[in-house]
Amino acid sequence: MNMTVIRRVRPLGIIILEIIALGSSAWNGLRLSEAFFFWKTLTKFGASPQYIAISGGIWFISGITLATGIWLRKTWAWAGTIGCMAGYSVWYWLDRLFLQVPHSNWLFAITFTVLMLLISVFILFSPKTRSYFNLL
Repeated sequence: MNMTVIRRVRPLGIIILEIIALGSSAWNGLRLSEAFFFWKTLTKFGASPQYIAISGGIWFISGITLATGIWLRKTWAWAGTIGCMAGYSVWYWLDRLFLQVPHSNWLFAITFTVLMLLISVFILFSPKTRSYFNLL
């Protein structure tokens, strides 16, 4: 008896989106944990550990939820990825411009932001990705 197993392989773009979502989630999980570990130190130097913990926690949970939705081929994950990428970029730049001490690496930061957005949009609107999420 010959049984053929049909396995749907995830497109490379989906794996890249997973890496982006999990990487962002890990980064923000680190921010969350560091806010708790260094609460007194952050307070001593005038930083807001509450803000760091809350924003880190929100983006950590968002990233894990999004990565799970992408992996499980949930249709909402396609739109969720667009929303999270746009929301995270806006939050990052508002935080950077209004709450942080000015940094000299703004050219790198803006280049990285634009590059991640372009890669994500290219992947999200590719026929393979739309097919993966059953959007065609």
